[in-house]
Parts: sequence; structure tokens; C-alpha cells
Amino acid sequence: MPDKMAAMKTIAFFAISTIYFISVQQISNLSETAKSANAFVDSVGINVHLHDGNTLYAHFDLVEKALKDLGVRHIRDGLIDTQWTPYYDRLNELGKLGIKSTLITSPTQSQALLTGYPRRVPESFEAYEAPNEYDLSQDPDWAATLNSFLPKLYQAVKADPTTSRFPIVGPSLTKAESYPKVAASAPFFDYANLHNYFAGRNPGTPGWGANGYGSFDWILSLVRDAWPGKPMVTTETGYLNDSRDQEGIPEDVSAKYLPRLLLEEWMHGVQRTYLYQLLELGNNKFSDNSFGLVHSDFTPKAGYTALRNLLQLFSDPGPPFRLDDLDFSLSGDLANVHHVLLQKRNGTFYLALWVEVPSYDVNTKMFLPVAAHKIVVQTKQRVTMNIHELDGEGLMKTTSPGIGQSRVISVSDRVEVLEMSP
Repeated sequence: MPDKMAAMKTIAFFAISTIYFISVQQISNLSETAKSANAFVDSVGINVHLHDGNTLYAHFDLVEKALKDLGVRHIRDGLIDTQWTPYYDRLNELGKLGIKSTLITSPTQSQALLTGYPRRVPESFEAYEAPNEYDLSQDPDWAATLNSFLPKLYQAVKADPTTSRFPIVGPSLTKAESYPKVAASAPFFDYANLHNYFAGRNPGTPGWGANGYGSFDWILSLVRDAWPGKPMVTTETGYLNDSRDQEGIPEDVSAKYLPRLLLEEWMHGVQRTYLYQLLELGNNKFSDNSFGLVHSDFTPKAGYTALRNLLQLFSDPGPPFRLDDLDFSLSGDLANVHHVLLQKRNGTFYLALWVEVPSYDVNTKMFLPVAAHKIVVQTKQRVTMNIHELDGEGLMKTTSPGIGQSRVISVSDRVEVLEMSP
């Protein structure tokens, strides 16, 4: 993994679904088709380094427990040609738990290795990924190397009947000027790939440079020009928690941003988002060691707890089902209020709401108070309501106001979920 400070990470989303930005005015008679709650849960992944036996990832029993307790179904690691067989065993063990792996390839790997690898980890393997952040490599001809390797990867995988079903995720890049250099490789992967780090800003940041640098709109133009029409996954994003780092933010701010980050990515059509990373490695050897959701003693950070509770709330495994419309209106102080409407197969709706503004100034290292917004949620039909609120520790408090058509709720910069059952 390259040094995260070696280059500014880009922020991007591939916009293929509706985005809801709400102004300070009532939205009346809004009829909206829900998205699958379980599909949202399935959109969440996390980065791990199971082959790094000289780090905390060597404690596989604790790693496995942390992944299982989190409720995540997807991990990202390396397609490593190793003689250390526990690597394969551990990937397979996680696969049996329903935690599947996307594995990162290297330009030097042979066709035999690429097509044979899924047989080494048959319980786990679900996707190939192009080389990681190769525009930061020591290869002076990095773009030519990628443009040569990607057709070979695609042809090897898609021509082999045992591997052709596996998708290929495209290359991750770190610089705006890198995208045009590999635009010609678009036919040779199934999903566009971005590493969208926010440099300590809130997920909905308008950017922090000229022409909205770092904002959604700024990077979307790069993505559309390089890979038009490609579906999108994000294989790295997250927040540093080392206050000494220029981009570091406190853990309780991460606990606000991380649930919002996953929901914002989902709103923008990102089909899967892998957070970086599971473990905080607990030393200063690398500048990215404070990214982890779990402390170096394996105690959970507040962000981990918040995500675990959110994923548990939305989890609804089973076959696809017909999603319904919900007729509702929002009124009150709706400035910067974003929402996502989800549904479970029993018909219950889950309306996630939050105020998408900064909670922290990463430059001055100062907290930014965010006033609660009073919102009225009105439904056409009477529904049974429950309100799920995340607190500063990531714990979820649930209140049950009962049956009705209207409810006043207080929305803050922490995700709040209104559950509505017909």
C-alpha cells in the first residue's frame, strides 16, 4: 500500500442514481420508490491485509471476530502468490462466513496465476481488481504498463470458462491527470474504480480548491470523460484519526462521517464502497496507520460501532423483491438535509436523514457545532413509527412514538433513521 500522503487522494462518485438535496422549504406529496435495505448492506466492504504476518492482522481470530461482528460481507486484499498457505485458508474461512474477497492483481502476474487463483480460494473469491494506485509506482512508464496489462488480464479472465463470471474492477488512480492516460483501457474492465479520500472533510464537501477541487462535480467530469457509462465501485475511502496528521480528525467526528459517507456513496450510484481499513496498526511506520475502524488493542472505535448498528438495522438477507413507493412529505428546516429511503421485504420503510455539513475544521483542528434541524415527516397513510438515533459512541437508541401520519424529529449531523411500518 503506497504512502497515503504521497499524493492527494481524489474524491469521486459515478452518478447513476437520484441524489436528494433538500432546500429550506416544504416538499409536498413526495412519492419515492425505496431502494433495498439489504442491497445497501451488501454495498459495504472493508480493506484488510491478511498476509501481513508482522502486523496485527496476524491475530486472525480477532480479525475474523471483528469482521463478523461488523456485519460486513466483502473484503479487499491482494492476489498474492504465496507459499504461506494460511493466507488461502483464512480467505476461505471468511468466505464460508459469507465474507467474500476482491483481490488486487499486479502487472507482473501470469495468465496461469490469474486464472488459477480462484481455485486456491474457492469459498472466498468474487472479483479481480487492476493494480493498486499504479500512478504512484516507481514505474516511469506506469500508464503504458497498465494499458498493456489490462487487456491481458481481461482476456485471460473472460476467455476461461472457470473465471469468466468474475467481474474485473478497473485501476485505482490518485491524480486527476492520470485518468486520460488510461482511458483507452475502458473496454477491459467491468467497473470503474476510485479511491475517494476526503482529506478530513465531510462526505458532502463542496471541495477545497479552485473550480470545486475535490467535490463530486469536479471529479465526475474526470470519470465521465475517461470511462463513460461504466458502473462504479470505490475500493478505498476513509478517515485518519491521528490528530498530528494534517488530514486527521477525531474518532467521534469519524463516527458522524462514516455512516454518512456510505449513504452518500450509495446515493451517488456507487455500487460498493470498501472502507480503508479494518485495523489501526498502532505505530508510526506508515502514515495511514490511524485509518482503522478498530484500535490496535482490537477495541472498536465509535465509527465501527455506528456502522455495525446501522448494518444490523438494515440487514435483510433473501431473494430480490418488489420495492414499493412511499408517499410522504418533509417540511421544516431542510437546509442541507439529505435522505435515503430503504425498504425491507416485509414492507417496512427506513428513512435515513442527516445534515450534510462539516462537523470539524480539519485545518484549524476545531469542532464545528451543528444545530439540530426540526423536521416534520408526514405520510399519506398511518404507519407505526420507530426512531433510531446514533449517539457519540456509535450506539443506537430506539424510541417508539407509536402509530400516526406525522412526526416531528430533530435531525443532526449524525444519521437518524425513521422506521415506518404499514
